[in-house]
Amino acid sequence: MKRPYVIALILLGVLTLLSLVLNGIVIFQFLRLRCVAHGVVADTRALITELTDDTFSHTVEIDQEIPISTDLPFNEAMTVPINTVVPISTTVVVPVDLGFTTYNLAVPIDTVFPVDMEVTVPFSQTVDITTAVPIDVDVPVEIAIADTPLVDYLDELDAKLEEIDAQLGCLGWQE
Repeated sequence: MKRPYVIALILLGVLTLLSLVLNGIVIFQFLRLRCVAHGVVADTRALITELTDDTFSHTVEIDQEIPISTDLPFNEAMTVPINTVVPISTTVVVPVDLGFTTYNLAVPIDTVFPVDMEVTVPFSQTVDITTAVPIDVDVPVEIAIADTPLVDYLDELDAKLEEIDAQLGCLGWQE
């Protein structure tokens, strides 16, 4: 064989070996990258599980006045006891017809009347009430994420990540 062909064949062999070594390094790095991606997916799935079991907490501050305007009807009957003595001191003029004339006879009355009774007094009244009630309160609100529609999206995301996790299998290479 001629010498230039031998050099070309040696050069081609060396380049082929160099190409195989570089392809091996690239494949090895891709396998390591696959392993790292597998770890990231597993960590993300763990975070989604924690988030699903978590609770959202917030304190709502309410500081405002609530106007109130209403009519308040009262319809009651009250029993009032009356126990007293009513004095009467007067003169009553009684006309007496004598046939030929009328005579006015003055009759003096000086007495007392005892009063002992119970009287029911109906009480019906409507009272207008107009005011503003100030409210200053902090209300703690806790919502479990499992009780919200967000949990369905998180479950769907976890299922997709599980599929990706199964496809990425690390082949025992850990980074």
